[in-house]
Amino acid sequence: MTVYSDKTNQNDNTNINQDTHVEDWMIEIWDWIDNHNIAGRSDSSVPREPEALRQLERLDLGYGKSTSYSYIDNKSVLQSESESTKPLPSAIGHLKNLKYLRLRGFNELPEEIAQLENLETLVYMNCDFTEFPKVLCKLKNLKSLKIFSKSLERFPDELGNLSSLTHFDMRGSKVHELPDAIGNLSKLTIIELYANEYLKVLPESIGNLTNLEKLEVRASDFQVLPSSIGNLSQLKSLGLYHNGLQSLPDSVTNLKALEQLDVSEPILSGVSETVSRFLGSIGGKVT
Repeated sequence: MTVYSDKTNQNDNTNINQDTHVEDWMIEIWDWIDNHNIAGRSDSSVPREPEALRQLERLDLGYGKSTSYSYIDNKSVLQSESESTKPLPSAIGHLKNLKYLRLRGFNELPEEIAQLENLETLVYMNCDFTEFPKVLCKLKNLKSLKIFSKSLERFPDELGNLSSLTHFDMRGSKVHELPDAIGNLSKLTIIELYANEYLKVLPESIGNLTNLEKLEVRASDFQVLPSSIGNLSQLKSLGLYHNGLQSLPDSVTNLKALEQLDVSEPILSGVSETVSRFLGSIGGKVT
């Protein structure tokens, strides 16, 4: 009689059971998705298979009113409308493989969101916070932070804890100033600040960002460029379009790596002769 070992089959069954095992935190996420009427939306992409959910790398989540439309006679017609009633579940902290997360319209976030240790890109859109949530400043491996918010007015000092950040992008906010702690983000290579109409100054600590290669401050109430700007030895592109600037500090002449400078509107009128010659050498417009 020949005896066959069933060890291989047992291992296969174990793997299948692990792959198909539904955990409580998964049910929390699926219930939240169902409550928000976004299960069928292509931009949600929340899988219903347990293992696929464990391995999920990209997630787009919205909070607030959810609507769906259909086309009748080539016209968009409102099909259904619902108001979400449940905040983002703490179960989101179990998505350990998540690398990209877009949050839209939230007014509260669970502390467990800080457990997304592999998150690299966070897009923060139309959330109702006036201060950027401190819990998001615990994402130590975050590399890219993109903010689109009309409600945002300020940042906590904890922003400086995002030690892996290389790209900071903020648009359309009510922020008046950035915290000094931004100078702790030594890996930053790109800062883009667009249409922040209340933004008046950059902190002197900006000069600590010696790896910065691109700095854009456009369409704001920005009036003064800190003298520490001259410390940015790697800066290649400086965009200062459509601000209140009338002058630049003499320290800009230390920006030896600078290849592109945009100060075209308004045209600067209060720069020194030294700065004027420097701008001329790289094509800047000065009167």
